[in-house]
Amino acid sequence: MSSVTDGVVAFLGPAGTFSEQAVRAVFGREAKAIAEPDFDAILDAVESGEARFGVIAIENNTNGTVTHALDLLLERRLCIVGEVSVPVVHNLLTLEKRLEDVRRVYAHAQALAQCRGWLSRHMPDAERIAVSSNAEGARRASIERGAAGIAAIVAADIYGLRAAAKSIQDGEGNRTRFLVMAREPEMILETPKAFKTSIVFSVPNVPGSLYDMMTPMAENGVQMVRIESRPARNGFWDYNFFIDVEGSVETPGVREALAAMEARTEHWRLLGSYPVVD
Repeated sequence: MSSVTDGVVAFLGPAGTFSEQAVRAVFGREAKAIAEPDFDAILDAVESGEARFGVIAIENNTNGTVTHALDLLLERRLCIVGEVSVPVVHNLLTLEKRLEDVRRVYAHAQALAQCRGWLSRHMPDAERIAVSSNAEGARRASIERGAAGIAAIVAADIYGLRAAAKSIQDGEGNRTRFLVMAREPEMILETPKAFKTSIVFSVPNVPGSLYDMMTPMAENGVQMVRIESRPARNGFWDYNFFIDVEGSVETPGVREALAAMEARTEHWRLLGSYPVVD
């Protein structure tokens, strides 16, 4: 659990989201947490000082990267100070007693995608409506007849709903990774067991430039655990590359590899070197 005992943590609301579960996993059940309507508002709260930390989803192991969150890492001048992975179990929550009476299903777009197969088999005619969070879908289901939300089971108690179906996600072992963001680097764990380091960079649009960037990691025995690309939005077909590696910037090999990589880039930014919460 986090060594940080003070400060507000912003998360994607309303109450009952997996984002709130991530907050509790890192900072404990007594953490002061505030719900925000979207990722932009979460990071706004951190930048303004309203919150010390912000927690945003970055990747799901079934449905892939949350691209808007990835773009925000580049757009905002904040630091990644931690990561936590939360198991995701989706449940169909509703006021209705019969599944056939549900005509609309509300959930975050990622959750709708993760439950696509189940919904197609069991509720092929129900309208699927994307909302800002799964808890928001549960809230709407609590005030609308003929509606259901896909959310964590805790949302059933919060919003007075029944679980018409449990564990409806298509993939087994469904998990979402969340990042903890802050204005400045700081250590949020007393005894971290594992570290990651995240960077974003661009390279010249010439043959072999990305291959050349990978060479220092191989030469220094650094394990890359993730790579993503996003359009640079400069009017050309250029891209920014996001990379996660195992270890901190102080880990032998990582330090040397990152220094060699930085010398080969057009743009380089260290997004954070941070503990992974188990």
